[in-house]
Amino acid sequence: MKRFTFYLFVFIQQCLWAQNQPLDTAIKTVQLSEVCIHDESHSDNQAFNFSKTNKLASTEDILSRLQGVSLIRRGAYGLEPVIRNYGTGQTNVTIDGMRIYGACTDKMDPVSIYVEPVNLQCIQVAHGASGALNGSTIGGQINFNLKEPSFNCDKKIHGQLSQSYSSINNGYNTSFALQHSVNKVSYRVSGALRNADNYRSGANKLIANSGFHKSNVSAALSYKPDSTQILKVNYLGDWGKNIGYPALPMDVGSASAQIYSLSHQKLFVGKRLHSNELKVYYNTIVHQMDDTRRSDAPMHMDMPGWSSTAGFYDELVSKKELKIRLDFHHTNTRADMIMYPSDEPLMYLQTLPENNFSDLGLSVQKQFKFKFRQQLGFSGRIDLTDQSAVKGPGANQWEVFNTDITLHKQDFMKNLNLNYGKYFGKKTFAQITAGYGERLPTSNERYGYYLFNRQDQYDYLGNLDLKTEKSFQIEALLKQTFKKVEYSLTLFYHHTNDYIYAYKMEGYGQMTIGAYGLKTYTNIPFAISRGAEFTTKINLTEKLTHISSLKYVYAETYSGKPLPLVPPLKIQQALRYHIKLTQMQLEYDFAATQKRVNVDYGDRVTSWFHVLNFRVSHNFKIKSTILQTGLACENIFNANYREHLDIGTIPRFGRNFLLNLSLLF
Repeated sequence: MKRFTFYLFVFIQQCLWAQNQPLDTAIKTVQLSEVCIHDESHSDNQAFNFSKTNKLASTEDILSRLQGVSLIRRGAYGLEPVIRNYGTGQTNVTIDGMRIYGACTDKMDPVSIYVEPVNLQCIQVAHGASGALNGSTIGGQINFNLKEPSFNCDKKIHGQLSQSYSSINNGYNTSFALQHSVNKVSYRVSGALRNADNYRSGANKLIANSGFHKSNVSAALSYKPDSTQILKVNYLGDWGKNIGYPALPMDVGSASAQIYSLSHQKLFVGKRLHSNELKVYYNTIVHQMDDTRRSDAPMHMDMPGWSSTAGFYDELVSKKELKIRLDFHHTNTRADMIMYPSDEPLMYLQTLPENNFSDLGLSVQKQFKFKFRQQLGFSGRIDLTDQSAVKGPGANQWEVFNTDITLHKQDFMKNLNLNYGKYFGKKTFAQITAGYGERLPTSNERYGYYLFNRQDQYDYLGNLDLKTEKSFQIEALLKQTFKKVEYSLTLFYHHTNDYIYAYKMEGYGQMTIGAYGLKTYTNIPFAISRGAEFTTKINLTEKLTHISSLKYVYAETYSGKPLPLVPPLKIQQALRYHIKLTQMQLEYDFAATQKRVNVDYGDRVTSWFHVLNFRVSHNFKIKSTILQTGLACENIFNANYREHLDIGTIPRFGRNFLLNLSLLF
C-alpha cells in the first residue's frame, strides 16, 4: 500500500469532481465540474486521467482531454480553448477567478498560456449558462486555480525538478517548484522554461516559423495569523519571445504577462456562515507581433497590443451551500499597426482603438436538498457594463464612417440557471438543467478597425450597434456507477438569439495586402447548437483500466448554414496498466471527417484521422526522494493530419519521442 501511495504521489492527477454528490455524502455539492491536478492524490481517486504522465505536459495537453473542450491551433504554442463550439468572447477564461483580457487582436495570447501545470492546482470547467459565476456567458467558463502554499508541520523544504526532451522539435523543457512553511508563514515558488525549434509533420516536412521560447514563474506567500484567517500575496509572470505562428502572416517577437493579487480568507465558527474571500488584483499584458523573420512579407510592419485590468471580488459562502459573489473589474485595451513601406513615410493605425470596459456584477448560487434523494440547484447573475473608446487617433479613424465610438455603450446582462436532479438507488443519477445566458460583443467586434482574419482572408470592421447574444439552453445528464464500470452521458441543446455573425461589406476595399475585401458584424435572428458528450471508465482488472470520452457538436444558423469552426465527432481512449511503481499507457485518438463547413468564413473540409501514443514511466525511491523516469512515443504511425480547428492547412506533429526525468523531494 505504501508503494502504491508513492506511485500516486508522483504522477499528475486529474480529479473530475461530478456536479452532484449523493445526498448522504459529507462533500458539499458544487456547480462546476472540476478537473484537479495534484502532486498528491488519494488512492480512491475516481478520475479520468487523460493528462500525460510526464510532469511537463503543457496546459493545452491537459485541456484537450477535458469534457467538451477543444482547441483552436495557429501554431505549436498558444492554443485557444473552445467549449463545445463557443470561443473567446462567448466564454469566460479566468485565473483564480480574476478577469484577464488578451492584448493580441489575432488571439495569439489566450489566458491559458500564462499557466503551467507546475503552478496549477486544478481546472474548473462549466458548460453553458452554468458558467456565469465570474461573468455573464453563453458558452461556459474555464477557471485555472493556481497552487497555493500549504502549512506543513515538518518545516522542511519540499519541491520538484523536472527535465524533458522532445525529438520532433528539439524541445527542451524544464520546470521546478519549492514549498516551505515556518510557523505562520508559508511560501511556494514554481516556474518553467520551454524552448523549441521548428517541428516536422507526419510527411517529414519542416514547418517553418513554428518554434518558440518561453519562461514562467509563480510566487505565493501566505500568512496565517490564526486558525480562521489567511492573508495571501500572489504573483504570476510569463514571458515569451520569437514565437512562431505558421498559420498566420506574422509571428510574435515578444509577449509578457504580469499578474498580481492580494487576498484575505476568513473562516467562520458560527452556524450560518462558512467562509469569505476578498481579493483585489491587477494584470497587464504586452504583446508585440512582428514579421522580421518572414522572408515573404510584402511590407514590414509591427503590431503591438496592450491590455491592463484592475478588479476585485468578494465571495461569501454559507454553511447551507449559498454562495454570493460581488465583483468589479475595469479593462483598458489597445492595438497598433505601424507599416514601413519602401521609400515612403511610415504609416500608423490603431487596429483596436484604445477603449475602456467596466463591469459590475453580482452572482448567487444555492443548492437545495429534498426527500427521496432529490436536489434543486439555482444560480443567477446580473452585470452592469460600460464600454467606450478613448478620444484620440483610434476614435478619429472612425470619422470616415460617420461613427463616434467614444459614445458610452451600457448594457444590463442577465444569466439564470436551474437544475433538478434525483438519485435512483445508489448507482444512478439523472439531472435536467435549463438556463439562459447573455454575452456582450467583444471590443474587436465593436471597435476593431481593419483587423485581418487569415481564415477567410478578409479585413474586419467593428459594429458599434451590435446587440447582445441571448441563449436559451437545456441539458440532460445521466450517470451510473457500478463496481467496475462508470459512465456519464450529457445531451444539450442551445438556441441563441441575435447571434453575432459576419458578412461582406459591398463597395468598400480592403487595407491588408492580399485580403479579399472588408467584412463587418451583424446580429442574425438565431443560431442553434446541439450535441452529446459521453465518458466511461472501466476497471478491467485491479491493475488495468480503460477510459474513454466522446464529444460531438452540431451547430448551424437559422437558415441551416453550418457555423464556422465546429469540431467533428472525436473519440479519445486510454488503456492504462500499472504494477507497483511502473505505469504503461496506450492512447488512441480518432476524429471523424468534418464536411459541414462554413465556406464564407474560410472553413475547409477536414479528413478523419487516427493517432496512437504509448507512454511508460517508472519511479525509484531514494530515501525520502523520488526519481521519476518517463519515455513516450506520440503519433506512433507518423500520421500526417490536422484537426478541424487548426487554422490554415498546417499539419500537426509527426512521430515524436519524449524523454522525461523528474526529482521530487
